[in-house]
Amino acid sequence: MGAFGAKTFRSKSQQLKHEKSFIGKYQSQLKKRPFIFLGLPFFGLVLYGNYILEDLLKVKFERADRRAQEFSEHDLEKLTKQRRKVDIKEEYYKLQGLGEQDWEPVRVKRFKGESENVW
Repeated sequence: MGAFGAKTFRSKSQQLKHEKSFIGKYQSQLKKRPFIFLGLPFFGLVLYGNYILEDLLKVKFERADRRAQEFSEHDLEKLTKQRRKVDIKEEYYKLQGLGEQDWEPVRVKRFKGESENVW
């Protein structure tokens, strides 16, 4: 807190008006019963927010469950029929053949004045 207090100076008439206003009544009640006038509204807000978020998350998870629903036997049969047979030796030879394609390593042309980076 700074050198000067946070309390504002009020004359007697201003102080009486302040005490009769809603804010003045609330501040005086807050000093007497802080849990009732500050704690309960806070907890109520947290519980209400939890209730609202529960409904939103329920909708989110239901949508995700619809996407990832279990396959029926008919769908599984389709997947197994469309799947190709995998042979490890055949895949190995395919990968070995990648280097035999028609291409040559070509050096990139350099800009004028650019070094060749030859060590």
